[in-house]
Amino acid sequence: MRHCDRCHLDYTGDADRCALCGSTLTGQTTPSPFPVAIWHRLSRTVHRALGALIVIVVAAAAIAAAVFGLPALLIALGAGIALLVIAKLLLTQGPLSMKLSKYFSLR
Repeated sequence: MRHCDRCHLDYTGDADRCALCGSTLTGQTTPSPFPVAIWHRLSRTVHRALGALIVIVVAAAAIAAAVFGLPALLIALGAGIALLVIAKLLLTQGPLSMKLSKYFSLR
């Protein structure tokens, strides 16, 4: 178990610094008793894939603008931004049902 010498608090999990004072924790790391959600484990991979997808959408928008004109650019960029916002909400806010239940009655 990790320990903060300043605050005299014990920590489980992979924390490196105290949440209260920010000092470095001492001792060995012990596993957290709480399970890690799947979207937190895959977060880095999904964020990289999302970044690559955004680059592809912007490149496709530039090609569409060169071939078809400005309206195609605006449509492709709008679709890319909408995709980014939806994916970011799903990644940071948890499952879709939990997110939607804040705004809609799912009875």
